[in-house]
Amino acid sequence: MKTFIHSAAAICVLLIAGLHLHAQELPVPQLKSVVPCGAKQGTTVEVELAGNNLDETNKLYFSNSGITAELISDPAKPPARFKVTIAANVPVGVYDVRSIGKMGISNPRAFDVSDCTEVKETEPNNTRDKANRVPLNCVINGTISPTEDIDWFVFEAKRGQRVLIESLAWRLDSRLDGTLTLYNSAGKELMSSQDANIRDQKRDPFIDFDVPEDGDYFVRFTDFMYNGGSEDFYRLKIGTGPYVDFITPTGAKPGTTAEITIYGRNLPGGEKTNVEVNGRPLEKVMRKIEVPKDPQTVTSLTYHELLRPSASRLDGMEVRVTGATGTSNARLLVFSDGPELLQQRPNDSIEHAQHIPVPCAVTAAFNAPKDAGYYTFSAKKGEKYLIDVSSERINSPADPDLEIYENDGKPEGKLINSFQDTGENIGQLRFPTMTRDIVYPWTAPKDADFTLRLEHVYSQVQGGAQYQYRLEIKRDPTPDFRLVCTPTHDIHLDNPVVYQGGRQRLDVLVWRMNDHNEPIEVEAHNLPPGVTAEPITIGPGMKWGTLVVSAAPDAPLGEAEIKVVGTSQCGSEKLVREARGGTIVWDTVNTPAICRVTKSILLAVREKTPFEVTASTKDTTIKPGDPIHVTVTAARRDDMPSAIQLHGNGYDLPAGLTIPTTTINPGQTEVSLTVATTDKLKEGTYSFIINSESQVPNGTDKKTRVIYPSNPLKITVAAKAGK
Repeated sequence: MKTFIHSAAAICVLLIAGLHLHAQELPVPQLKSVVPCGAKQGTTVEVELAGNNLDETNKLYFSNSGITAELISDPAKPPARFKVTIAANVPVGVYDVRSIGKMGISNPRAFDVSDCTEVKETEPNNTRDKANRVPLNCVINGTISPTEDIDWFVFEAKRGQRVLIESLAWRLDSRLDGTLTLYNSAGKELMSSQDANIRDQKRDPFIDFDVPEDGDYFVRFTDFMYNGGSEDFYRLKIGTGPYVDFITPTGAKPGTTAEITIYGRNLPGGEKTNVEVNGRPLEKVMRKIEVPKDPQTVTSLTYHELLRPSASRLDGMEVRVTGATGTSNARLLVFSDGPELLQQRPNDSIEHAQHIPVPCAVTAAFNAPKDAGYYTFSAKKGEKYLIDVSSERINSPADPDLEIYENDGKPEGKLINSFQDTGENIGQLRFPTMTRDIVYPWTAPKDADFTLRLEHVYSQVQGGAQYQYRLEIKRDPTPDFRLVCTPTHDIHLDNPVVYQGGRQRLDVLVWRMNDHNEPIEVEAHNLPPGVTAEPITIGPGMKWGTLVVSAAPDAPLGEAEIKVVGTSQCGSEKLVREARGGTIVWDTVNTPAICRVTKSILLAVREKTPFEVTASTKDTTIKPGDPIHVTVTAARRDDMPSAIQLHGNGYDLPAGLTIPTTTINPGQTEVSLTVATTDKLKEGTYSFIINSESQVPNGTDKKTRVIYPSNPLKITVAAKAGK
C-alpha cells in the first residue's frame, strides 16, 4: 500500500516526448503578465502588459464579452496599457485575457473578476511601519518585485469576526510561491501560512482566524524563496466573505435538481458542524442546484477557475455561494448518470464495508491519518468495470491508493489487484495529463463479492475532511471521448497564427474513454474570413490528430475565437464533442510544462507566409505494407530561396507509417516521396500531414527556422487479402 507506483510507461512517454522536434515558428506574442490581473464587476481599471513579441499591441481579447478594453498608450511605445471595463453582469470568476498585435494573438493569462472592493498595492510598503492600510473585505492587487520584496498591509477588524486571508497567484498564472504571516498591533505573530493543504493547488497560502479584540492587524506577504519580478503578481483577499472547502455529493445527474450540501467558512445562513479542517470549524448550507440537461452542456466543462490537464476529461459545472460580503470560490460539480451516494461510516474494514450498487458514485474523505474506506459490490466473471477515483481532478489534496480484495470468507479478504497513479499522458510535454487519481478498467475474475479498499498514500501522517475523494464505479461503461486542442509548441508559450497563403497546425489530443476505439472526424467552425480547414480523421485508437488551417493569399488580417468539434459513430449512437482548449502557462526545458485548460481557442491571420507545401497522392486506399506515393509542391515567397526539408517528426503518426526525410532544393518546386507502411498499420481511415521545415528571413541578418504543415492526406487501410 505504501509503495509509490509511478508508471514506468508514463516516464518513457515523457522521455520520448522530449525527443520530439519542437514546432518552430516566426515570433508570436507571449503574454506573461497583465497587472492588475483582475477587477470588480461594474468598474473600470487600467492594466499594463508585459511579455515578449508584443509589438504594436492594440487590442485585448477576453473570454467573456462583458469585459472590454480600450488602448490608452502609444502602440509603438511599450508597455501597452489599456482601460478595461467589466460589465456589472459579468459573473464572478476567472477568465482568459489575450493581447492582440502585429504578430498575432497571444497565449492567455488569467483575469479574475470579483464583487469586492479592489485596491492597489503601493510602494514603499516593505516594512511594518509603512504598511498599506486597506479596508476589510477587499482584494489587493500587487506584485512581489524586485527580488526580496516584502509587502505589508494593515486592516482594522472587530472582535468575533472570522477573517479569511487568501492569496491568489499560482492559480492565476503567476510564478509567485507566496507566504503569509499575520501579526497583531503589538507585533506578535498570530498565524502564518505557506503551502495551504486545503486544496490541490497548495502554493497559494491561506489564513483563517477569529479576531480576538478590536484593533489593527498586519499582514506580511512575500515569496517563499524571496524571488520576485514582473511575473510574480498576485491578488490578496482579506475579509469575512464566504469560502467553500468542499461539497457533497460531488456529482449530479443532468436534468435534475440536485440537493448539494456546501461545507465552508463564513457561509451565508451557515449551520455549525463538527467538521474541522486544520483545527478550524466548518459550517454547512444546502443548495438546490439546477443541473442542465441539453446534450451540448452535459458534455462540457463550465468552471471559471483553474483546471489542470488531468481534469480536461471531466464534464461538470461550478458551485458557489454569495453572501453580504461577497461571492465564494468555486467547487466542481461533476455530471454523472448513476446514483450519488455518501460514505456511510464506519466502513474501515472488510467486515464493516459499505455495500454499494453498480453503477454509483460515492463522495467520501480520508478524515484522519490512517483512515481507509472499504466498499463491497457483487460481480460476475468476465464483467468489465471502470473504477474511477477523483481527488486531484476535483481540487482535493488527497492521493488515493486502491486495492481490490475478493471476499473469500476470511476477515482480511484475498488481495487480487492494486492500482495507484494513472499514467496516461495524451499531451506529452505541452499538456501532461498524468494524475495521482485512479482510472482503472477492471475485469471480474470470478463470480464473487469484491471489496475496494481506498487509502491516502500519505495516510500515516495526513488526513482530514478536506482529503476528499469521489469513487465512481460502472459496469460495461459506454465508450466515449473528449478532445483538447492545443498550440503546437512543446515547451514555449504559443498560440496559432496562420499567414496569408499558408497553413498552420492545431494539435487535437484525444481522451479515449471506456475502450473507445472508433475513428473521430474533426472539423473547425467559426474560422476567420478567408480561412478554411479540411476535416481530418483521427484513426482507430489514435490519441493525437493534426488539424490544418489554410489562409487564402488575400485573407483579411484578423483573429477569431474558433470551435473544434469531433464526431464519432459508436454503434447506433453518433457522439459529437466540442474540444476544450489547453495552454502552457510558463516556458519549460524538455520537462513536463505547467499547463491548464483554457476558456477559449483563438486563431490569428497575419501577412504573407514565407512558403507553403501541398501534398497529393492517388494511393488513398491501401493495405498494410503498401507504399503511399506522394507528390509535394512548394510555393515560396520571393525572399525565401532556402531549401525546404520534408519529414514526419514532431507529432504522432499512425503506428506502422513512416515519412522519409526529403529535401526540396533551392529553385526546385516539386519532389516525390514514398511513405512506407508496415503490418502494424491497422485497418481504418487516417489523416496525416507532412511537415515542411526551412530557414526564413526574419527582418534581421539572421534567419528563423520554421515548420509548417502540408494539407492533410487521408487514406483508408483495408484488410490484407485472406485476413
